[in-house]
Amino acid sequence: MTKRWTIVLALIFVALGASGFASAAVTGGSDAGGGGGRSHGPGFAALVSELCINCMYPITIAGVPMGNSAGVPAEAYRPSLCWCKHVFGIPIPGIPYGGWIPERMIETVRSPYDSPIFGTNLGGGSSSTSAMLRGGSASDSNTGIEQGFSNMHVFRYPAGEIYGDMLAAACLSNTSGGADLVYLSEIDPSWSKDSLSLFLTPEAALFATKPAQLACMADAAASNVYQPIDPMFWCMGSWGSAYPQNGATGPTDIPRQAAFTAAHAIAMLQRRMLINKTMGADAICNAYPEPVLTKSMFKLEQLWPVPELTGDHWIGQDPNVWGEFRYRPYTGEDFVQLIWQWLDCCAY
Repeated sequence: MTKRWTIVLALIFVALGASGFASAAVTGGSDAGGGGGRSHGPGFAALVSELCINCMYPITIAGVPMGNSAGVPAEAYRPSLCWCKHVFGIPIPGIPYGGWIPERMIETVRSPYDSPIFGTNLGGGSSSTSAMLRGGSASDSNTGIEQGFSNMHVFRYPAGEIYGDMLAAACLSNTSGGADLVYLSEIDPSWSKDSLSLFLTPEAALFATKPAQLACMADAAASNVYQPIDPMFWCMGSWGSAYPQNGATGPTDIPRQAAFTAAHAIAMLQRRMLINKTMGADAICNAYPEPVLTKSMFKLEQLWPVPELTGDHWIGQDPNVWGEFRYRPYTGEDFVQLIWQWLDCCAY
């Protein structure tokens, strides 16, 4: 018990020290419209160095938030004790810990298999297949509405892996569980075909009605002033609908399209049980598969092309709040998003 609590306290002090260091560092940083973009992708090391340390906050210990309490998800575990271990049938009290873990990177790209994370092409697919999967924005010939399409690649974030392993030494529950995955949408036909996507999510037909979509106005407002409304899982705030779970986007502004695509990827991975639920009283002892999107369990931080060095944003939050300027024509229209996931665990 002593060893585990030493690890927990060490994590807290490291986070506190890193937060102060990050605050000093970003004073002269590039978190402005000019940014520090690179035309051939940022490279893996740069993505680690551009992590927003302040985004680890708030954390909760014994239900008490450290940092801005508005950043604690509404469904997070709040009691001061947890009971996950039993000895001879007698429950042993533990101390609940909750916090944001940088779990995954999602890159959204226009050209199939291109990777801004590695600054190169991943080398997959034939020329004909690549042509079919090519993304970008275009006007629909029938409706005249601007439409977008992007492929996405998912990678585990190394700093999050280390942080999660350290927490696992003290907590009964682990971080996200799920698969240690590298996911490429180019090999998933449901990502580019609406009919296949709808086949995998038949409930989408229930939420395609006007009343269901008009109700999303409430989620859009909540995402901007507080946090997303989890029971409205078919909505993604001001970005659009959570269905279909594929690479098609309706909004015209480029940062919104990139964030929307990343959110669709999160919804799809959770639906396929590749991301576990790690938040709330039902997950405090063990993370478990939950096929319905839990929006407030995630935050997005843009790492590329113009990074968010001092903050992140909820799913559905309007990019006019967090960075409508965060792209570069031609060289900066592929994006890398860091996905923060809330973890509740019981420490002994």
